Amino acid sequence: MGRLNILLLALVIYCAMQVVDFQHEARTLFVTLGSEQEAERQLDVAFTRLQLQQVTLAKGERVDEVARRELKMIPPQPGSIVFMPFNTSGGARE
Repeated sequence: MGRLNILLLALVIYCAMQVVDFQHEARTLFVTLGSEQEAERQLDVAFTRLQLQQVTLAKGERVDEVARRELKMIPPQPGSIVFMPFNTSGGARE
């Protein structure tokens, strides 16, 4: 009976140590989850800022300003504009 008690005591101690180890691992994973969720929130905020910046930079007024200021572009002279007919049939006109 003594050997059985020692074997059961060893088994109980082993199980208790496994429980402590698993609880520690679960807490560590929970802390990691929290930090990863915070990183996700920060990435969402950065992505939203980038989307807003993209919309701002793509506005026609901004494009026109950059074209005039940095590229030194000017609007075409009225007499230099040529309009071409648009053929939607896909074939040559008869």
